[in-house]
Amino acid sequence: MHASSGASDSVVAPKLRFGQLVAYSTLQLPLAMAALPVVLNVSHFYGEVLKVPLGIMGAIFIIARVVDAIQDPVIGLVSDRFTRRGTRGRLQFVGMMLPFLIGGFYMLFDPPDAVIGNPTMMAVWLMLALLLVHLGYSGVSISYHAHGAELSDDYNERTKVTVGREVFGLTGMTVAVVLPTILVAKFGEEAGYVALGALFLPIALLFSLPTLLRGPPSVHPAVIHAERGIFTPFFAPLKNRLFRRLLLVFIVNGAALGVAVTVMLFYISHVMKGSTLQAGMVLLVYFISGAASVPLWLMLSKRTSKATAWFIGIIMTAFSMGLAVFIGPGDFNWFLAISVITGLGLGADYGLPPSILADVINAKEGGDTKGKTGTYFGLWALSTKLATAIGAAGSLPVAAILGFNPARGEYSTFALIIVYIVLPVIIKLIAALLIWFIRIEAERGSVRDEMLGVS
Repeated sequence: MHASSGASDSVVAPKLRFGQLVAYSTLQLPLAMAALPVVLNVSHFYGEVLKVPLGIMGAIFIIARVVDAIQDPVIGLVSDRFTRRGTRGRLQFVGMMLPFLIGGFYMLFDPPDAVIGNPTMMAVWLMLALLLVHLGYSGVSISYHAHGAELSDDYNERTKVTVGREVFGLTGMTVAVVLPTILVAKFGEEAGYVALGALFLPIALLFSLPTLLRGPPSVHPAVIHAERGIFTPFFAPLKNRLFRRLLLVFIVNGAALGVAVTVMLFYISHVMKGSTLQAGMVLLVYFISGAASVPLWLMLSKRTSKATAWFIGIIMTAFSMGLAVFIGPGDFNWFLAISVITGLGLGADYGLPPSILADVINAKEGGDTKGKTGTYFGLWALSTKLATAIGAAGSLPVAAILGFNPARGEYSTFALIIVYIVLPVIIKLIAALLIWFIRIEAERGSVRDEMLGVS
């Protein structure tokens, strides 16, 4: 057993003060707040309110996502270069990219009157705004998360960093669910979304300044590599065997969430016979539960290991999702209760994998990849988007094959039950099996070895 490894490290490694942890973590709130409306609200705003043709809008989304995915490893590499400016170099890069995020988000929800009503101009505006917001989001998040991985060399301290960050992140997601609903109800759809774009500016500044001005420095000195090929830096982290394994588990587990999120609103509407307000309540309960549970996963990971705690979270989520097959119309309170439990599992999904990644980056299996934390997180961001895309791309065609296709007037509830419940549960169990048998943590065995006491 290797449990003593983390303990011994903790004696040597300096502890982050609570104020330092909070100062670093606050930026995650506006990051998370920006991410959800871009996914949930932009398509409705431009399709239903501004009347942009869905075919054009779909093509724009695909192009923007492809560009977004390609730029992630490049941004990670640039972030690594900024470490040569000192122990806060990555935060300097964050400060440079933040205006792109804020400006792009504002542009998305406040197109000028001159382009409204002109489909061509609206398409150009939407494309430009999406490219800017994706550039800003990726630039800020990749460098910010890479900096967080370098705040400590201690096993448990790294978990505290990710837990603190994700508490603010899940709070930001909660704000992203509640705020648009309130603004649209008060001002109407068009003015409400414009207000959302305008309010993001002060919120982003308020929560980013503590990180940029008071965030703790990296404990790692800059490492300069002599690269031989143009593509060598982008794929260097893949030489790390633990990183490859962790990516596999992360993508499989993330695909389950991608499947469920894609059809969730359809499921609530057609299977549960719920309203839009009830769908909002489900999301609110889900994210609040996730935020509240993150410290609990920190405590569990200290008593067991991060991989073991994540394994327990995945199994708990799969079990609770499976219970949903027994409820239907009129059982909304039971559905809310299930959402609380799956929300608890969300806390594990958000809080633990980045902490495991921070350990893996500096593991001996990584070889000559020290100093490439940004490149690691660039590939990590790419894998996050890949997991979501796999889930989204697979769920709707399967639902259509099984009989749910609104365009043809087909509304099979059986299809939605299979896609929203059965398919994600199966994918979650596959992820759990992977964690059970393969080692994804540095200096520790697989979950099977840890739980069964295998040496």
